[in-house]
Amino acid sequence: MSPAALLAAQEGFYGEADRRKRLGQYFSGIGLARLLGALAGAEQASSIVDPMAGSGDMLVGCLALGARPEHMAAIDIDPVASTVCADRVHEARCLLGSAFDPSVLARLPLREWDLVITNPPYVRYQSMTRGAGRNFKLPGTVEVRNGLMKALDDMTALDETDKNLFRSMVSGYSGLSDLAVPSWILCAAMVSVGGRLALVVPESWLSRDYATVIHYLLLRWFRIEHVVEDEHAAWFDDAQVKTTLLIARRVKRRDGAFDWDDGDIFARMRVTGKAASPEGPIARLFPGKKNPEVLFAAKAKKVLASGTGFEEDLISAFPASLGRVAANLETVCSKQKWFSSVGEKDSGRSVACVPPDALVTWLNGAKGRPLAPLESIGVLVGQGLRTGANGFFYVTRFSDNGTDALIYPHCVPGVRNATAPLVCLRPVVRRQSELPKGFAICEDNLASRVLDLRSIALPEDIKAGGSDAQKAYAPMPEGLASFVRKAALADFGANDEPRHIYELSAVAPNIRKGNASKGLAPRFWYMLPDFAPRHQPDLLVPRVNGGTPKAWIVTDRDVLVDANFATLRVDGSGPDAHALLALLNSTWCCAALEYGASVMGGGALKVEAAHLRRMPVPMLGADEWCRLSALGCRLADGVGGIEDIDRLVASALLGRVANMKEISALSLIAEEGRQRRENHKKKKGT
Repeated sequence: MSPAALLAAQEGFYGEADRRKRLGQYFSGIGLARLLGALAGAEQASSIVDPMAGSGDMLVGCLALGARPEHMAAIDIDPVASTVCADRVHEARCLLGSAFDPSVLARLPLREWDLVITNPPYVRYQSMTRGAGRNFKLPGTVEVRNGLMKALDDMTALDETDKNLFRSMVSGYSGLSDLAVPSWILCAAMVSVGGRLALVVPESWLSRDYATVIHYLLLRWFRIEHVVEDEHAAWFDDAQVKTTLLIARRVKRRDGAFDWDDGDIFARMRVTGKAASPEGPIARLFPGKKNPEVLFAAKAKKVLASGTGFEEDLISAFPASLGRVAANLETVCSKQKWFSSVGEKDSGRSVACVPPDALVTWLNGAKGRPLAPLESIGVLVGQGLRTGANGFFYVTRFSDNGTDALIYPHCVPGVRNATAPLVCLRPVVRRQSELPKGFAICEDNLASRVLDLRSIALPEDIKAGGSDAQKAYAPMPEGLASFVRKAALADFGANDEPRHIYELSAVAPNIRKGNASKGLAPRFWYMLPDFAPRHQPDLLVPRVNGGTPKAWIVTDRDVLVDANFATLRVDGSGPDAHALLALLNSTWCCAALEYGASVMGGGALKVEAAHLRRMPVPMLGADEWCRLSALGCRLADGVGGIEDIDRLVASALLGRVANMKEISALSLIAEEGRQRRENHKKKKGT
């Protein structure tokens, strides 16, 4: 048994893969480390630290580039990885412990560093609800936040005002954040003025609402220099996500984060999967050349210095405006709870909503309806239902007798079918394959159901739960109870690591002890939390789109929607659901998503709730919304209307009646975006 596997067993994990997942370990590799180090100028850094070092790839990569800092250090919480790091990097002081533990940070040789370079651990918040491990402790969410707050006291790179502002951000960042968010804040606080921050980050940092605090921090305390995107998710075989390299130089605190001009730029680069080889992610860009990472960094710095981009077969680069990034960020920040406490001055200007460059070109300075983010016009955007164990909670309804239904569970061993009361079966849109060809979804066309067992319980659970459970729940019918008991014994683990369904990180929180003094009955693993309004939306948009992104209206409010979809509701202050259906299916919105959402490694377009919230849409008048509503009704009824929708929206954007040439040009922009994704798919691989 390997040291990691032995430690996993000793620490109570189900196996080595389970332990790695909880640690958020996706090791960088020397090639990626060299690339990040070259972009960050590691060879010139006087001090280098990796606060989440793993086995030391980042530091080894920096040394391979010729870095010879006066001080070098590493921290990692994993004793196996930390030992490997110490054996590989004798030049570094390697510390075992949590980077969020002030006592560990105090053992570093310096309090501020010329280069902070790392691949932060990616651990989802569901896995961090509590600590883990026995002999070495993995901190939970509360411990991470509290440790980070205390650590700020000793950060000499921050003055007292900086520290107070950082504390506001630490106390206010979302509890739904993954571990990367506090990791980024910690790393930023360690960079000396004039030094650099170099990070490997998941592409989601560009779009997740919880990452807004990081964008704000970067724009106020740093100058972003380079952002390098992995177009085809080729850099990490085991992560299955696209990643991004971020390099930013620390500056003295700016008066505000939003006062950047359009002329303030950073270099944004995209690298295709074909550029990668076993030697590194860009090894094939410079065949036969030594130090390809140094050559790549020189190209990136030339883009930054000249403000001129280029496009080649394996790589493209263009100057991106910090002013536009700041303008779009300002739109979002005002809604964050931490924002009121960071001392941001009123800019005195109306908040802008800047569309992608391709649409700016199409508008050509037109003085039509102003643009606003979708969420600002009375639209609430969220995500559908996440059960944590779809194989149990989702079933297919076959037939019923008016009271009970015959159901087919999806993946519970030993169970081919079962019976369930109709009142416990809620209609659900689970997959894209269940969507109709038109634009309207109704309950009659849905075969999938959610098991809603919040009103009934196993007889044995009612007995064990005492009087509160007896008052709250009816006994579960035996046919259904037999199915639930078998599910509790089944293996719902992954990667050959057995796990009971009630041990899954997203199912375990369903369990709640009763509280007699508060009149709260106990709840059991098979009882989903109460459904939120976002689970029963007015409209939905698939999160992963192979073709053109499309919206559907949900005509029956009892229908639930799965987390495979972004969900939208109207709050009554803006457009109605049919008007929103028409707008979302306009060519303008399709093009905005093509250039504003995330392109996945396989060429699909991933549309997150944040992309929809921030999507630039025209602020229409009451009459225009009324006309769009009528056109949306035509869509829902299956009688067309897209051409009329495009004409109305384009005319509003241009401030005059749009001609067919202009509407066709907009369609071409959307098609070019879709074709770009198709080309990415063709280019993936080696």
